[in-house]
Amino acid sequence: MTPPLAGQRILITRPTHQSDRWQALLQAQGASVDSIPMLAIEPVSDADAVQAVKSLILDFDQFDHAIFVSQNAVQFGFDWLDDYWPQLPQGPRYYAIGAATAKAIRTRGAEPESCDSAAMDSEALLSLPALQNPDGERVILFRGQGGRPLIGQTLAERGARVDYCELYQRLLPSAACEQLRAYAHIPDAITLHSGETLENLRRALEEIGKRAALNNCPLILPSQRVAEQARALGFSKVFAAKNAGDAAMLDALSEALSPHHC
Repeated sequence: MTPPLAGQRILITRPTHQSDRWQALLQAQGASVDSIPMLAIEPVSDADAVQAVKSLILDFDQFDHAIFVSQNAVQFGFDWLDDYWPQLPQGPRYYAIGAATAKAIRTRGAEPESCDSAAMDSEALLSLPALQNPDGERVILFRGQGGRPLIGQTLAERGARVDYCELYQRLLPSAACEQLRAYAHIPDAITLHSGETLENLRRALEEIGKRAALNNCPLILPSQRVAEQARALGFSKVFAAKNAGDAAMLDALSEALSPHHC
């Protein structure tokens, strides 16, 4: 039996440390996979930023709700917590954006609140019963620098006291432009797992003068919100997955490459 993605060339753009499983899944489906990371994740290094993180971590037992927006937030956040709280305090309830983030929290010894929505995004998290009336409660939001404001703003409007624990920065990898410049293929699709990755791809393509060559490639994106962002940036073939999980992204990729779209 011919694998479903046989003969298809897919360009993936995840950070190096997060791409292996996605690449292996696509290859198992028969695809040829090229990897050019369009996002690098680095811990904050500025002294003031590090001190701000430390102060929040030391007060972690004072929070009612701890929200992690990504697997990176879990990795960096729990690395800090392990240093100062070898036994996690009983107070905070844990929340995750996405199934992979929830799984990452479990591997670090905590149990996140369940989210039944297929979207598993910020809007779904904000619909959870425990976050409907957080008046006077303290929320710590683990994220990267300059993250999306929706969660914090909404919870603050509901009366919560929100602190942002900004653990990492998202960068365009230094090698990305040269790797794209040397890339000799027109892929059948490009997979992008975040809005920041999409923006970095646009920036790199325009910097090297290759936007026109790849502008008509189908883009597989993790949500309707990021798909709208892609359309606003002028990309013409945009496909939104239900969420950023492997199964949902693979479904969207298969749909994009189905005969009635090609």
